[in-house]
Amino acid sequence: MNESLLRWKGRIGALKPLAFLVAIFLVIFLFPVGHNLLTAVKNTSGVQTVSIVQLVKDKVGTNKYVSVTGTASYKLAYTETNDGSTTAVIYPLIDGNDNVIVFVRTTHTEVQYESDAHVTVTGMTTSSSTELTNAIAQDLANINSAGFQTSKDIYIEEGQKPANLLISLVEIAALGFIGLLCIIIFLFPATVFGPFPVQPVAPGTEIKKGLTKATGTFQQVKKMQPLEFGTSKRKFQSANANLFFAEDNSLGVYIHFVFTQRVYGIQVRKQETDWMVLVKPTQVIAIEPGKLYAFRDTWAISVQYKDSNNKTQLLIISFDNAASQANFVAFLRQKSYAISSGQYPVSGSVWS
Repeated sequence: MNESLLRWKGRIGALKPLAFLVAIFLVIFLFPVGHNLLTAVKNTSGVQTVSIVQLVKDKVGTNKYVSVTGTASYKLAYTETNDGSTTAVIYPLIDGNDNVIVFVRTTHTEVQYESDAHVTVTGMTTSSSTELTNAIAQDLANINSAGFQTSKDIYIEEGQKPANLLISLVEIAALGFIGLLCIIIFLFPATVFGPFPVQPVAPGTEIKKGLTKATGTFQQVKKMQPLEFGTSKRKFQSANANLFFAEDNSLGVYIHFVFTQRVYGIQVRKQETDWMVLVKPTQVIAIEPGKLYAFRDTWAISVQYKDSNNKTQLLIISFDNAASQANFVAFLRQKSYAISSGQYPVSGSVWS
């Protein structure tokens, strides 16, 4: 497997946080887009002429594009307000022959000052909000005593039209395509390691100690002196780490993890824990120098070992520069650890 392929795998895998964020927005957008598609499918035949009786007796249903005729009684309208300003008017549309009423919502607020009129209303049938349902329920006794029937569960949104079917299908297809891309990204490994030979360090070169990061499964440390492990384990991805060797030449990787919880920018909780991987020389299966591939290649080594449960584990340690990696590999050899050549090109190894 060549470097370019490894690098592209790493780059795509590095997009997982972005893909996760996009997936959240996809779910949010899926509901209104799906609703628009359902509405468009329900109204492929265009506007449907119905009577107020059909609406009141629930023979039409919601999300239907309808045209209905009756007498608009604007003086009896409810009003929606925001910060003291009227934003919508909900007036009764009356059929005097069958003594039935359906309510119509309009954003043309000036109609509340107009006289009753015989009108034809075109719009979408919609489920009543809790506020409108409660308002109609309070007046239902007066409506019934006047000899009229109504429905508090449905009203007409005047002027509203169903979504365009073709546009809705395109939107669903676009969301599906983006969702497919997110799934593909999730299928790629988060960490891509490929073997690569250690680069020679020129004599006299100053080796700058930079950040060392580690990826693998760590065990919580209950007490540092004397060293005592807890039962909790946790996977870390490119976490800042410190390297050390125990008296028995065991390779140690230590992470001090600080979790800070903030609410509106104010710290409400801070928790500090210690985590460690301690690998004895007898547990090591293979140590291989190489690179971590992503948008920026990072020098690294992989340590494959058996844990206390005889389960194969992988620990990847990355360095700021090639000299730091080469220095650590040389130190491992001094500690009698067997290091693979890391020759390249060979069949690359990819872990997630």
